[in-house]
Order: sequence, then structure tokens, then C-alpha cells
Amino acid sequence: MISLIDRLNNERHKLSGLGSLLLVFVVFSMAESLQRPAELIAREAIELTTTLIEPLIKQKQPVPPEPKAVAQPKTATPSVAPAPSEPIKEISPVDAVKPAPAPLPPAPPQALPPPPAQPAASVVQAQEAPKPSPPQAPASLSLENNYIASIRATLNSNKRYPTGREASLQRPSGKVKLWFVLNRNGLLQEAGIDESSNSIILDNAALATVRRTSYLAWPEGSWPAQSQHKFTVTLDFFPLN
Repeated sequence: MISLIDRLNNERHKLSGLGSLLLVFVVFSMAESLQRPAELIAREAIELTTTLIEPLIKQKQPVPPEPKAVAQPKTATPSVAPAPSEPIKEISPVDAVKPAPAPLPPAPPQALPPPPAQPAASVVQAQEAPKPSPPQAPASLSLENNYIASIRATLNSNKRYPTGREASLQRPSGKVKLWFVLNRNGLLQEAGIDESSNSIILDNAALATVRRTSYLAWPEGSWPAQSQHKFTVTLDFFPLN
């Protein structure tokens, strides 16, 4: 029984020794784990302090003074000796009384030669030539136009559509252009067809109209230097019914 108790005590001592060893190991491990963050914190603190203090140290460093420009030695300008003054001449009383020479009279101005007289022909050429007046329309033109208009009106009022069996059967229609010559008294000299109507009945009716019409004499001042004048007229024929 006693031996059993002793054995148990020995085992208990062993266990307590192992427990103390484990405790020391744990404490040592904890110390190392705590030591590493402390070192990191200290290192970061040192770096932060260095970064903050370096600018201040740089600002406090004295700025080296700029080198002063070396003054160049002044070159001595050569002194100019004053020119010797001329000796003052003494004026005798006789020289002071002498009058100044009288100025020469100005030369008389030379008369300029008269300009050469221009010939009368050049004066005439200098004058502007009169401008020709624009040509005016002769007064006889309106008289001639009025006379031609009256002839055409007279012929159109005197024309008659042809009658007869052929005209009533064919009933032609068209225009006939005629020419005729009148003298100053209005007498008919000759007449003819300028453009036919392609119908003999209408052409003959147009010539008959020109030949049986009586014409007025020319107005005074119309067609000067002419004893006869050729006129043209166009007559239009068409059946009434």
C-alpha cells in the first residue's frame, strides 16, 4: 500500500514537472509572439520619425551665400590736357575807331524774257469741238405710218368675198399678200400678188379689191424725193356662212 502511494507521488511529481515545462514553453512562445510585433511597431515609429524630422533638418541648414561678382579694376582714362589758349591781342585805339567796310550794293535783278506768243491756230485747236446732236426722227415718219394704216383700213372695208357658183361650191378661205404702186396723187400704177392663197378665186378677188379702190394723195412731207412708192397689204378672206 505504501509503495503504491509512493509511486503515485512520483507520478504526480513527474506530471507537475511536465506541466511546469509546458507552462514555460507557452510563456516563452507568447513572449516571442509579442516581441515580433513590438519590433515592427518600433521600426515603423523610427521610420515615421525620420520622415518627419528630415525636412525640418533640411530647412534649418544654412543656405550658402551666392558668390559676389568680382569687381573689375577700373581702367584709368587718359587725361586730356587742355589746349593752350591763344594770347589775347591788345586792341589799339586806332584799330577800334576804324569803321567797318560798307556792304556792296545788291545786283539788279535780271529781267526774264517774255514767253513766246502762241499762234492763233493752237488757240483754235484748244477749243472744244461742238458735239454732234443725236439724230432726230423725221417728222414725216408718223405721216407715212398714218397713210399706210389708212390704206389698209380702206382695202379691208372694200374687200368682198367672191360670188359665183365655184366660190359657193368650193367655199375657199385664206390670206392673200398683195403689192401695189401709187404716185403722189394717189393714182394706182400697177399691182400684183406677193404671196398666193392657193386659190385662184381669192387671188382674183384680192386684185379686184386693190384695183377698184380709190386712194388719197400722199400727205405733205412724206417720202421726200420720191414720185412713186410701193405698198404691201394682206387681205384675209373667209366665207360668211
